[in-house]
Amino acid sequence: MDKHLSRREFLRRAGILAATGAAAPMAFNLSLMGEAAAAAMPGDYKALVCVFLSGGNDHQNTLIPYDLANYNAYAAIRQSLAIPRAQLSALPNALSDGRQMALAPQLSGLSSLYTAGRLAVVANMGPLIQPTTKLQYQNRSVPLPPKLFSHNDQQSYWMSSMAEGADSGWGGRVGDLFLNSNASAALSCISVGGIGLYLSGKEARSFSVGVSGNPQLLWGSNYVFGPDFMTDLKTMMTNNKSNHLENEYVKVTQRGLNTSSKLDAVLKAAPALNTVFPWGNALADSLKMVAKLISVKGQLGNQRQVFMVQLSGFDLHDGLIAKHPVLLKMLNDALMAFDSALSELGLQDQVTTFTGSEFGRTLSSNGGGSDHGWASHHFVMGGAVAGGQIYGRVPMPVLGGSDDVGQGRHIPDLSVEQFAWPLAKWFGVADADRYLVLPTLARFDENVLNIMKV
Repeated sequence: MDKHLSRREFLRRAGILAATGAAAPMAFNLSLMGEAAAAAMPGDYKALVCVFLSGGNDHQNTLIPYDLANYNAYAAIRQSLAIPRAQLSALPNALSDGRQMALAPQLSGLSSLYTAGRLAVVANMGPLIQPTTKLQYQNRSVPLPPKLFSHNDQQSYWMSSMAEGADSGWGGRVGDLFLNSNASAALSCISVGGIGLYLSGKEARSFSVGVSGNPQLLWGSNYVFGPDFMTDLKTMMTNNKSNHLENEYVKVTQRGLNTSSKLDAVLKAAPALNTVFPWGNALADSLKMVAKLISVKGQLGNQRQVFMVQLSGFDLHDGLIAKHPVLLKMLNDALMAFDSALSELGLQDQVTTFTGSEFGRTLSSNGGGSDHGWASHHFVMGGAVAGGQIYGRVPMPVLGGSDDVGQGRHIPDLSVEQFAWPLAKWFGVADADRYLVLPTLARFDENVLNIMKV
């Protein structure tokens, strides 16, 4: 095997393996090959922010039929899960077939952004290997995403277009292409409570930051083990080794420590944001940190960044009618505060935020909740979004239809790749590089979603 490739593979795997270790999770999680010394391009900043709704968001109670005939059909199937129509307000711009839709009442802020043209809905999208019909699904005559309706497997496929065990996600592969545009390349892909796979590229690695910052090696450990512990551990981890591969590992660790210290200093010096984020909202805490990280882009010299945050709790097989509205209110309030912070920073047009979830839920009720589904509906937010529209097809509220594989589990019309491509293209990925980021994109209509203004 080529020695250069062996060394690169060692460093890549070292970063992944060390991230699971108890001794130094933060330092090793930084495992990037190096920081680019590229010159920044003033004013040319863009960021993608993935908000992952972990557990499978109930999209049926997120985007809801409003016209009377279809609402009645929805309510008859959902039974006790149905949101009362009196609580809903129709979105402007009916579907092409005349149906009216509404967002859940807890999403009133997002409804206002939709009306203002700064938020779009992408309907009936999810993991696919190739376009699939119900007959093909039933006959298993086309390849299907592995272990459909499984949380781990569908999370992996949503983020990477690969089965569980994948080593790169499409967010990280986007980041790979822009490492040389960032003076602090290790800060190209940043997770604030997100899932590392999405942000892992072939070269880029997910840099984890807590909601309060402090991206330091074993931050707080001196309070547990004594004031000299951190110094001794750092010395042990960064001393030169006699073995070549061990020494390369030391270099990775040292760069991680240096990047961590640099970011910590920059964040501490950053002016406080005037935007007030809601208290007691875990997603808002994460997005507040993302906003703060974006605010110091100039000090870091970065022009392209990909972020991921996560809101958990959506696996609601029971208690849905009580718990789901709380989660949607958290999503709404966090996104509205984040939007305000971007406005304060003058970056509303340069940051695009979108939701993800491993799958949607069944249209039918199981009595107290809904079960694992397939396709779902998602939001895209930002000044560069061609908002005020529902893109794609919203399935009719019926059971047993031509796209229903059981209990109102709808086959996606749109693949994750079709959703990801306009986002990546807006970010700056060239047409020639689209298959590096999205290897299976060629199996689909690549230009079906025109969700971005440019």
